[in-house]
Amino acid sequence: MASRLASAFVGIPIVVAAVWAGAPWLPLLAALLASLGAVEFYRMAELRGARPAVILGVAWALAFVVSGHSYEFVAYQTTLVALGGSALALLWHMVRRLVPSPASGDEAGTLGDSLADWGNTAAGALYTGWTLSLFLRLRAGEDGLEWVLLAVLATFATDTGAFLTGRAIGRRRIAPRISPGKTWEGAIGGWVAGVAAVVGLAALLDLPASPAEAVVLGALVGVAAQAGDLMESMLKRAAGVKDSGTLIPGHGGVLDRLDSVVFVIVVVYHFSLWTAR
Repeated sequence: MASRLASAFVGIPIVVAAVWAGAPWLPLLAALLASLGAVEFYRMAELRGARPAVILGVAWALAFVVSGHSYEFVAYQTTLVALGGSALALLWHMVRRLVPSPASGDEAGTLGDSLADWGNTAAGALYTGWTLSLFLRLRAGEDGLEWVLLAVLATFATDTGAFLTGRAIGRRRIAPRISPGKTWEGAIGGWVAGVAAVVGLAALLDLPASPAEAVVLGALVGVAAQAGDLMESMLKRAAGVKDSGTLIPGHGGVLDRLDSVVFVIVVVYHFSLWTAR
């Protein structure tokens, strides 16, 4: 607990300051988190026996972050990064598996092996880089600071509501083989807390969303936050590790802190675009 509190005491002010300041500090923080998160993702993939292209994947994740920071200057830049990165990664894995270099120590494989490796590389870049690029776009848009605050605080409310409800009355486990501590009662409590948080924050921050729209967003956020948490638990269980990393004392790795919020950011970003129409 002491380690968790100390990490939070240092980390939370840094994140809040970067979000409040915006560019260039927030893009730099997003780039750092995307890089570290991608490395953790690929490490867990390797523990499952996969062979992702780590350096290429980290570079791809960073390219996504850059596209989110400078999207005003190049139309469809993120789409270009997605397509170009996909083609380059696929070519790399096909050459690596089908025409291995003796000096590299790579083992020959089939087209299926190449596609599996490519899938792991692409998943890491999308999971960390693409989601954080939307975080930057959300912050740079109209009412950006308010939308980001809503996303982060609603995620915290959902996680806290799920934890407290699960501890108090949790009985029926959702996925005991993946995450034994998660229960249906906790999930419902977290969902209710997420809806309440979004409705309250939307009104408090004067965001362009009617009460009915805020309820819809809250319902989506409550699901997205817990789905992100559960997905990362699946990745860790498949890799046979307790935490995604050891970078943050008392908390684990970067992905252990981003697992819920990156899913929520995707929902809030697209919802903000819909309300702006």
